[in-house]
Amino acid sequence: MAAEEHPEGYAGHAGHGGDAGGGYDALMAAITGETLPPDADSGDRRAYGSAAADVALLREQLGLIGTALSDPPPGLRARQAP
Repeated sequence: MAAEEHPEGYAGHAGHGGDAGGGYDALMAAITGETLPPDADSGDRRAYGSAAADVALLREQLGLIGTALSDPPPGLRARQAP
């Protein structure tokens, strides 16, 4: 589901510490594209920045994996070349 479909955000989801109480989940926010809440403190901002960097790296790596999996196998490529 898109972030817009969750007006309360993902604060109720279990965070990295395992608490499902009203904590801010930076990783879930970065994955869904949510923005930081207006009252975010410096710790939340650091966590969000780190999570956003992790998500960007994961997205890049998944793209490389997808490209590698969609290419023909090396042996088949050699036989197809004229």
